[in-house]
Amino acid sequence: MTAIAERIPVIDTDSHVSEPPDLWRDRLPKKWADVMPRVELDEDRGMEYWLVGDRRVSPAWSFSVAGYHEFMPAHPKVQGDVDPAMYDPVARAKKLDEFGIAMQVLYPNILGFFLQTLLEVPDQSFHLACVQAYNDFLADWGAAAPGRFIPIMALPFWDVEASVKEMHRCMELGHRGILFANAPERAGLPRMRDAHWDPIYATAQDMGIPVNFHVGFGVIAPPRERSGRGSALLPDDTDERQHGDARADFVKFTTLGLMSNSNAIVDLCLSGLLDRFPTLNFVSVESGFGYVPYLLETMDWQWLNTGAARSYPERMMPSEYFRRQV
Repeated sequence: MTAIAERIPVIDTDSHVSEPPDLWRDRLPKKWADVMPRVELDEDRGMEYWLVGDRRVSPAWSFSVAGYHEFMPAHPKVQGDVDPAMYDPVARAKKLDEFGIAMQVLYPNILGFFLQTLLEVPDQSFHLACVQAYNDFLADWGAAAPGRFIPIMALPFWDVEASVKEMHRCMELGHRGILFANAPERAGLPRMRDAHWDPIYATAQDMGIPVNFHVGFGVIAPPRERSGRGSALLPDDTDERQHGDARADFVKFTTLGLMSNSNAIVDLCLSGLLDRFPTLNFVSVESGFGYVPYLLETMDWQWLNTGAARSYPERMMPSEYFRRQV
């Protein structure tokens, strides 16, 4: 019998690109050299870090652990210890062949997990340029191995008009979905359900592309100290005792973090948003599925037994919206 990957194309629906150190350095004007995202080596610790401005965001390779000799949250210290498939598209395509994966949907690390730190730089033109540089990079990354990668565009979502313009630009580059925040209120913006976002939703619906909300947004808080000392979730040393402590915390963090989209899923199904955009699909990314039957059963039960179905006779059952659009 042939392997399943030979009979059915297997698509990895949530993969991350480890942004290479020169991504923004090569694509942004030199005037932002001191604030742009960049990688620098701390020689005392033997560790490379991502910096934005003068703030250390995280160890540079904290999410580049595939093939590493240690369990997470331990991670490579320098690029030389990282499997090139983390940041090189040709090497990644070869790795997909090795594991029988037809295609991957691509998401960011820096713009996905640490966007708040980027927004601390007081220059909106800089924020937009960083997003556009990433989107250009990801399009080039996908073009290096045609047919293997599905780029998902980042948006300058704090500016709705700029986001719509970026959507049109990125569609021409080959992007096939938008990365959105599962809880934009954490950045002081309206919730996903708010009509504030309707121009983005309407554009996505017209384009026939999904809105992808990833669990990463706002999950990892910006570092409190400029030095960015290692946290329990992102340790930057090799002490096994500290790693052991961090792993217990990491299990809690990932368990609850993977469920962080549950609030957004419930909001989508109950808010009326999916009535306003009946052909727009939403994708809950890196969130697991085991708790979803509970959400659907509970929403339907509460919808019927609290009288909400009478108050909104024109609406479907919450689980029907989920099956149609989420």
